[in-house]
Amino acid sequence: MRLNKLGIIILCFGLLLLPNSIAHGFSINARAAILMDPISGRVLYAQNEHQRLPPASVTKVMTMLLILEAVHQGRIKWDETITTSAKAYEMGGSQVFLKEGEEFPLREMFKAIAVVSANDASAAVAEHLYGSVDDFVEAMNQRAKKLGLKDTHFDNETGLPDPAHYSSTYDLAVISRELLKYPEILKFTSIWLDSFRNGKFVLRNTNELIRLYRGADGLKTGHTDEAKFCLSATAKRGDFRLLSIILGADSDDQRVEQSKRILDYGFRNFQWQQIGRPGEVGKIYIKDARPSHVPVRLKTEFGTVIARGPEQVIQTRLEVLKNLKLPINAGTKIGTLKALVNHKEIASVAVYSMIKVKPANLIIRWWRAFWELAFNLFKGKKS
Repeated sequence: MRLNKLGIIILCFGLLLLPNSIAHGFSINARAAILMDPISGRVLYAQNEHQRLPPASVTKVMTMLLILEAVHQGRIKWDETITTSAKAYEMGGSQVFLKEGEEFPLREMFKAIAVVSANDASAAVAEHLYGSVDDFVEAMNQRAKKLGLKDTHFDNETGLPDPAHYSSTYDLAVISRELLKYPEILKFTSIWLDSFRNGKFVLRNTNELIRLYRGADGLKTGHTDEAKFCLSATAKRGDFRLLSIILGADSDDQRVEQSKRILDYGFRNFQWQQIGRPGEVGKIYIKDARPSHVPVRLKTEFGTVIARGPEQVIQTRLEVLKNLKLPINAGTKIGTLKALVNHKEIASVAVYSMIKVKPANLIIRWWRAFWELAFNLFKGKKS
């Protein structure tokens, strides 16, 4: 990687991503499936990805997302006590058989949700956070709307069957991608065997993939007669993580095997190309600012997925946001870093000012305008 005023130029191995041509002849034995790069959100394979289907307990990727967001917002702590209500006690389906009035810290309840898909623990935490399950479900739908999901509506927090409860593999991948932004989720979803209620109840992960597939460490299973067998799966090999969703497989074995197939397809045909890491990546020119060249930084890792193949060149370009208002505080988003192959954009990420930027005074602005005009006139004559 080389950093200069023009940006970053990277030599890499791979072609511009062409998932449709690569996927020719490949299919998954399930109602719907999707493979996604969770960092960029790029879809690498899709099959009926917008079909509305019952998601069963894969619903809980949204349940867990709301809980983790509440933790990070300081609205609840991991050691906070959750009390089981009568409603939570009466939940059917997968459960850890909570008794009314029984208390556990959030960490234990969350573990029960992540590992064995406990409906009773889901209801107890939902009530604790929002006062009622209905209000929690409303928050789930609001979060789905904020994520721009068009094929999702939740009627409950567990995934129990209901005609008004549906999602799609694409929408569930978007939710799962959001969930993966909280690395601690994988500490729970990668647990194979654990215990609950001081060792009296054994927790055995419903996701067989984490035991049978190299690099697999999540995320969530689901099964009802209506939904058949479903799985939100993720695996990481080296620096490359993939995310897949399978809905409507015929058996537990089939959802595992089809998840293996789609992940194998991804690792075999694609690779991760690092473009930038958190820290300074260059300077952006702002005409009326002081200073005019503002150092900018990435807050997150930046890269893209490319198809395996011959050597290609990825170029990067820093671009300032339009209609920026001065002054600008340090840490403000002021532009984007774009990655291009053959002048075509393949990925982009926000960049943030590293310093406070003030407006330039009138004399400086006039001086810059004069030289800009002179440069353009000279350039015009030369051409």
